[in-house]
Parts: sequence; C-alpha cells; structure tokens
Amino acid sequence: MLHIINSLPLSPLFIENTHSGDTIIFTDDAILAVKQSNTIESLTQKAFSHINLCVRKTDLMLKNISKSDLLRGVTIIDETQFQYATTEECVIKSYN
Repeated sequence: MLHIINSLPLSPLFIENTHSGDTIIFTDDAILAVKQSNTIESLTQKAFSHINLCVRKTDLMLKNISKSDLLRGVTIIDETQFQYATTEECVIKSYN
C-alpha cells in the first residue's frame, strides 16, 4: 500500500497500522519526519523494519535539505517516480 503524508505530526497509530512492504512518501512539511535530528526513535525503528520510506526531490530542494540530513535508507524520488507510484499502486492512503 502506498501512503502519502504531507504534514506532521504523525499519529503513533499510523505506524502501527502499516504493513510489511508498504511505501510511505513524505511530501511538503512532512519531510521533516525523516531528518536525522527530528525523528522519533520508535518511528525510525518500526519504519525501517518493514516500510519503504521516500521523499520527493523537489520538496528537499524547497526546504534546502540535503541527502546527508536524511535518515539512512530514505529513498529520494523525482516527480516521474512519484507520478508512477501514484498510478501503479492499487490502494493509496493520504494523511494530512
């Protein structure tokens, strides 16, 4: 399942309701959730155990965040990859 998150804070229930292999794309202000210094430990531990974390390159550039500022394992995707993900996934949940 594809989850698109564009704002914070995230509910702890959100992570508990994800499944192995799910993909989360953080956009807009939500990209701050995957910065090394701003991430809740439980989110990091649970997320990396079974979820694919992604951020849009455009959002990183707008917020002036570099790849080295991100948690290890976060994938940076471009607009083409974002559009592909949103059209190929059969179920999308967005959280605002």
